[in-house]
Amino acid sequence: MPDVRIKSPNLDDIFEKWTQKANRTQNKKLEKQFGTKGAVFSISNISAAETVKDSLKEAAIYFSVKRIIAPSKKEVKKEEIEAESLRKVTFYQFQGDVSKENWDEDEMVPFFNSIKPVQCKKCKGKGFIEDKCKECGGTGTITEDLVVLEGEEAKKTKKPFKYPCGACYGTGTVKNRCKNCGGSKNFYSYEIRPVPFKRIETGIPVLHSSAQTKYEKELEEDLHKLIDEVEGIEFDKFKDLKKKIEPSLGYFNKAIKKTLKSAEKAYKKFEKDDDTEITSRIILFPMNQLICETKKGKSFEIYSIGSQNGFLVYSNF
Repeated sequence: MPDVRIKSPNLDDIFEKWTQKANRTQNKKLEKQFGTKGAVFSISNISAAETVKDSLKEAAIYFSVKRIIAPSKKEVKKEEIEAESLRKVTFYQFQGDVSKENWDEDEMVPFFNSIKPVQCKKCKGKGFIEDKCKECGGTGTITEDLVVLEGEEAKKTKKPFKYPCGACYGTGTVKNRCKNCGGSKNFYSYEIRPVPFKRIETGIPVLHSSAQTKYEKELEEDLHKLIDEVEGIEFDKFKDLKKKIEPSLGYFNKAIKKTLKSAEKAYKKFEKDDDTEITSRIILFPMNQLICETKKGKSFEIYSIGSQNGFLVYSNF
C-alpha cells in the first residue's frame, strides 16, 4: 500500500464551521459570550485569532461492528445416562425467545423435552438377565435319592425322587437384575441445545482518539451517523496502519501511539467475540483540538475530525 498523506483542515476553516454551527444551535449563548453591549451581534465579529489560544494535533481511529445476539452456533450435544442419574441433571424448558441480557446461565443447556429412553443393549429392555439355575442345573427339578426299605426283610434301597426346584420355581432359569442398567430396562438420552435467545442486531461505532476527551462518546455517535461526509484513510489491517500512521498524518507522538495500541486491542477483542462482526475497514482520521476562550473569559474546546476535504466539528461550548 503506497503512502497516502491526508491534510488536516486549517484552523480558520475549523473555527468558521464551528461558529456557523453554534449560531444555528446556541445563538443566545454565543451572543452572551462574544457580543458587545449596545452593538448588533454578528458571528463575523468572532475571530479565531482572538478566541483560539492554542491548538493540538491529534488522531482518531474508527471502525464499526455489528453486535449480533442470537442462539449459540455450537453443535447440539447428546448425553446418555442411567435413569437414577437423571435427577442430578438440571433441565430447562422454554416457551419462547429469551433475552440474553437477562440470562445468567450457560448458553448451552439440557432440554427437558429432549429426554428419550434408550433400550439397554445387555438385557434388551427386560431389566433382568436369565441365567441357568445353579440349584437344579437348569433342569427345573431337584432329584433326591430316598432310602426305601423293601419287604419283610426291610431291604434297604435308594429310589430317585424328583420335585420342582424351589429356587427357580421349576423353570430351570433365574432372573438376575441387569448390572448394566440396574434393572430399569433403559438408559436415557437428552440433548444439550442452545438457549433460544431473541435475535437482535445492533450497529456499534468504535472510536479511539488521542485527545481522550470526555465527549468522545458523542463524537463517536456523530461520526457513525455522518461517516460518508468525513474523509480519512482506510486500512484493512492494523499492521498496515501501524506502518503508515506517521507518514499518513505527517506527525506522531506518544498519545497517538497509546491510542493506536488501545484501538488494536479493542479490535482484536471484537474479532474473538462470537457475538460481534466487524463491518467496516479501519479508518484513520486527523484530529485537531482548539483550546479557546470567549470575550467573557469562558474556556472551551473545539474538536475537528477528518481532512480538509471533509470534517466534523464538535465542541463543549
